[in-house]
Amino acid sequence: MAVETDAAVVAVRAANLRGTVGAATLHCPEPRSHSVIRRALFLLVLAFPTWAFAAPAEKISELLRPADTIEAVQVHPSIWRASGNSNAFIVATDDGLVVIDTGLGPQAAATHAALRAVSDAPVRKLILTHAHADHIGGVGLWQTDGVETLAARAFALRNQYYADLRPFQARRSRVLWADVMPEGAEEQFPYPRVTVDRYIDVDTMMEVGGVTFHLLVTPGGEGPDSLSVWIPDWKVLFSGDTLGPSTATFPNLFTLRGENMREAVPMILTLERMAELEPEMLLTGHFDPLVGADEIAPMLRRTAAAVRYVHDATVAGMNEGKSLWTLMREIELPDELAVSEQYGRVAWGVRAIYESYTGWFRYESTTELYDVPHFEVYPELVALAGGPDAVGQAAMTKILAGKPLEALHLAEAALTVDPKHRGGLTAAMLALRSLAAEDGGTNFQVAGWLRARIRAADAALAELDSDDSAAD
Repeated sequence: MAVETDAAVVAVRAANLRGTVGAATLHCPEPRSHSVIRRALFLLVLAFPTWAFAAPAEKISELLRPADTIEAVQVHPSIWRASGNSNAFIVATDDGLVVIDTGLGPQAAATHAALRAVSDAPVRKLILTHAHADHIGGVGLWQTDGVETLAARAFALRNQYYADLRPFQARRSRVLWADVMPEGAEEQFPYPRVTVDRYIDVDTMMEVGGVTFHLLVTPGGEGPDSLSVWIPDWKVLFSGDTLGPSTATFPNLFTLRGENMREAVPMILTLERMAELEPEMLLTGHFDPLVGADEIAPMLRRTAAAVRYVHDATVAGMNEGKSLWTLMREIELPDELAVSEQYGRVAWGVRAIYESYTGWFRYESTTELYDVPHFEVYPELVALAGGPDAVGQAAMTKILAGKPLEALHLAEAALTVDPKHRGGLTAAMLALRSLAAEDGGTNFQVAGWLRARIRAADAALAELDSDDSAAD
């Protein structure tokens, strides 16, 4: 179901909550809460039609493209890039090709065909920068006789880890990116377990067809299995996802789909080390090359400094006895270190750093140690507060006060008692749309999550509208 953005639709629902649309009388199961709900809806519709109801801006399309659009582009006299969801490269040497990454499974055949259209020379080496599915999906197409596959030592464990948890991660990824990860894709293109011929434990130099390659162990970034490729004679650095999918953004020390925390200190050291190479071309795991030493090194140093600032501020706050939530609210980058947060978020970085040092027990409540979560007592708390009508009304009051997160907490409490409670669903829908408008689609993971939750709330409300119409 498409996300509804038309304020008129919401206005109709507001009238529905009041119990009338024009002169028609509608079924009205929660009358005591209607006045506040009606007031909140109409004030938001009239005063903030775009702010209150805008859906998250689409950012996923910038990362995912249909396989039929993949073509090879020459980015250097001896290097070609094929870009679908991620980048795959071939490096031409006098003795054959070196392949760096292979693309996402559903796009692997098109990626392979595009690069093979450039050259049918024999493949000598296949280098995998890390174990994410969008970089190793086409391994089987390139692993022919005589091809040596290389990866960092940590790749073996990461490859097993992703394979073992694939159903879990795929299910969560479909929530975030439902528009581009249809049901069944995982069965058609399962995550590959890769046979690696040589694991790289330390920085290693190799020569292929007169070209010298330095394989650099670069933990940090997307994980401890990161392997970068440096061609010093050309001043070209293949960084994989060390910087994440885009440059000049705050790195993602935590990912919403679920993965191990990414340690900040190794990332800082890796970025600083890359800057010291002074590359003139940076070929990342996603998007276009970055060209110019005067652009690349400062960007790498700035990103490293931003992560270091957040790390040091978090550690200092922990030692001062500040709570995780306080640090997430307080820590901000100074203007001179400000970077985009379209990928990672500073607040998420704070939490990832905090929890990577402490684990999950925060010393806030004894209940953290046991298997009864706080929401299991929500029904009792909602009853004490006067029932879901009263709590839904309180949620709408929070929305009017410009506090959508507090409203969402209350709405979710009401919905634990009655998942089809109109006031709770309406408050949740408004809170989610307010958060989406505030974010503006600037972070593609947040946009994906909010999009999914808005759709769920809209679908539940549409079902109630349908039931009411049928009852009439």
